[in-house]
Amino acid sequence: MKVTLIEKIRETQDIYSFIFKPEKQVTWEAGQHIFLKIPHPNPDNRGIIRHFTISSAPFEKNISITSRFDIEKGSSFKKALLKLKTGSAVEAFNLRGNFTIKDLKAKYVFIAGGIGITPYRSILLDLINKDRSPDIVLLYCCKAEGIIFKDILDEMENKYKWLKIHYIIEPKLINGEIIKNKVPDFKERIFYISGPLIMVKIVEEILSKLNIGKSSILKDYFPGYE
Repeated sequence: MKVTLIEKIRETQDIYSFIFKPEKQVTWEAGQHIFLKIPHPNPDNRGIIRHFTISSAPFEKNISITSRFDIEKGSSFKKALLKLKTGSAVEAFNLRGNFTIKDLKAKYVFIAGGIGITPYRSILLDLINKDRSPDIVLLYCCKAEGIIFKDILDEMENKYKWLKIHYIIEPKLINGEIIKNKVPDFKERIFYISGPLIMVKIVEEILSKLNIGKSSILKDYFPGYE
């Protein structure tokens, strides 16, 4: 499937969103990811294909991805993506993933690290569009200058009582005490973790010490963070 870049948005100093229009109507579940293929000269060993969690909700029709860029250390793929001009078409395929909401009666804790906020934007907007209201607490770990989607997140929290958001700003890091303090009923909830692999592993260890079973944890990590 061909998708055409229709808009590029600079979210923070080093984070951009790319909005692609599919050549035909496409459906997906909020929280899923998609693969992009961008051929470019002299690709490094990370190749010309990468997968990205979709940050747009299905009802928005267009496919948006959001990613962080390191101009010096970044992969050749990321550099090629950043150089894409509006109107450029690339190949997208293999839309899949199980980082989705399945039980609307359950209570959730969403934990995001940096760019790991992307699936939650899609999931939350999808729930609102479908008039669904599961009990959700979002713990968003980020840098003060890198709070992605803050405007829309704050707007959602102010409007919907079923959503509570807590920003954990560096150098403060998430830990068991923060979880117990911000989510007193944490033992009754399902945990979703999204972010770079090392962050996901750290949070898993924290939850294990809090006696949260693996069946109550769902993960979405970003192996190719650059």
